[in-house]
Amino acid sequence: MTLTRITNSLTTRIIVLGVILLMLGNGLRYSVLSQYLREEITSVMASQQLTLANYVAREVDQKMQDRQAMLTQMAASLPLELLGQPKALQNWLAQRHQYQPLFTRGLVVSNPDGKAIIGFAQRDEDNWPDYGGEVLVHAAIADGLTTGRPQIDTSSQQAVLPMATPVKDATGTTRAVLVGVTALSAPGFLSFTDQDRIGRLGGFLLISPRDQLFIASTKPEMVLKPTPKPGVNLLHDRAMQGYRGSGTTVNAFGVEEISAIASVPSTGWFVVARLPTEEALSVVSRTKRFIAVNSVLAVLAFMLAAGLGLYYVFRPLLRAAQQADRMTRGEAPLQPLTVVRQDEVGHLTEAFNRLLTKLRASQSEMAHMAHHDVLTGLPNRALLADRLTQALARADRNKTRVALLCLDLDHFKPINDQMGHEAGDVALVEVARRMAAVVRESDTLARIGGDEFVVLLADLDTDPKVAEASAKAVATKCLEAIAPPMLLKSQTRSMGASIGIAMGDGTVSPHALQLAADSAMYQAKHAGGQRYVLAGSPYLLHTG
Repeated sequence: MTLTRITNSLTTRIIVLGVILLMLGNGLRYSVLSQYLREEITSVMASQQLTLANYVAREVDQKMQDRQAMLTQMAASLPLELLGQPKALQNWLAQRHQYQPLFTRGLVVSNPDGKAIIGFAQRDEDNWPDYGGEVLVHAAIADGLTTGRPQIDTSSQQAVLPMATPVKDATGTTRAVLVGVTALSAPGFLSFTDQDRIGRLGGFLLISPRDQLFIASTKPEMVLKPTPKPGVNLLHDRAMQGYRGSGTTVNAFGVEEISAIASVPSTGWFVVARLPTEEALSVVSRTKRFIAVNSVLAVLAFMLAAGLGLYYVFRPLLRAAQQADRMTRGEAPLQPLTVVRQDEVGHLTEAFNRLLTKLRASQSEMAHMAHHDVLTGLPNRALLADRLTQALARADRNKTRVALLCLDLDHFKPINDQMGHEAGDVALVEVARRMAAVVRESDTLARIGGDEFVVLLADLDTDPKVAEASAKAVATKCLEAIAPPMLLKSQTRSMGASIGIAMGDGTVSPHALQLAADSAMYQAKHAGGQRYVLAGSPYLLHTG
């Protein structure tokens, strides 16, 4: 290998660039160190978030259990005779609320059908709180102690949480339903304050998967808002399906955050502790900036050297690829690419040019073979079908007529059987030659298999009689062309033909026209051959 070839080698240039890349290893160290710090700190922060989430979930669960126990106890001790005495029942509710004011918005007693009997509100005895109506009451009757859907109380305009439990008699029959309503913002209940934030931008969420609602949040504007739709926050989707743990996700606002999920067992809710990764990984950002500042000059020098070097090395390859891409899209003709340099790219370009030459030749050959009979060179069945469709379309447009002649050779089988397939092939080629001499260039002569040929006469006269006369004339010429003996392997043999003619205009389908011509051809064959039959008419004999 000569010195010039070595210096022009693409391999040599890539090796030189590889040495430069190794010398500029600061970029690799920057990436590896940043990834390592990110993974380690993310793991630590996720563990801390999960601890916080579990702690808050236990607190919420305890508060809910206290209210569930209280409501169950009140329902068990409610005197059933008071159900018919609304004022006395209201006084009873007020006394219980005075000693155990966990249900800050008040209490309501409802009939089993969901209609309130009497209620008690903390500040206005006649202004009963909203409690969820029939849906909550029926759920309590069916399932026992039930936590309702958080909602806005219309009278106080507060976000409230109703809980209900059935009031039963000694036989277990539900006589009423007792509902306790607590304001979400009640001190020490489910509200979060600025003091509950995690860091500067983090915080907590309390979510009800059943209701698909945010029950509480360190962002007040999110309270009682619907949870994100599936696909918006992937970790949230997993949590709604039962996942409990921690992970990194992108929230509905497009902010990446480290989140941890913990269950509130008594309600089916879950608590989310979350912190934006930007804040959680601030130490990683500071470390990355420190490394970047100390490496910026080296990175710029590397980018300049690598950019110039790679552009010089790969410019011919890029141009060749662009030109080849244009050729594949049909924007440029298939032509050889320019060889710029005698290196690996140049050798690749030359090989591509040789392949392109073979491809063009192969495409032409394959296109011809796909539409022509290999033996006779005539159009085959596929090309005939295409031309028949076009001829019928023109006939419909121009109100002209079309004729289809199906031709089957008479006495061809003895030649093929007695003299061999080679003699049969010679006979077929001679028949094709003779018939091609009697049809117009605008007509189509096709071989569709074996000893069967088809002649398509397009754009015939609009007068049916004139068109039929033209078709019969061509059929007569074909019979006269085939009839003369031919010399095969030093033997003289004669053949004839049975021809079926079908006429049509633009309204007939190709399939129907072919069936009619084929049927007429079999009629000619059964009548003794060496004749034509026009479809739909009596036998029209020809013995020439």
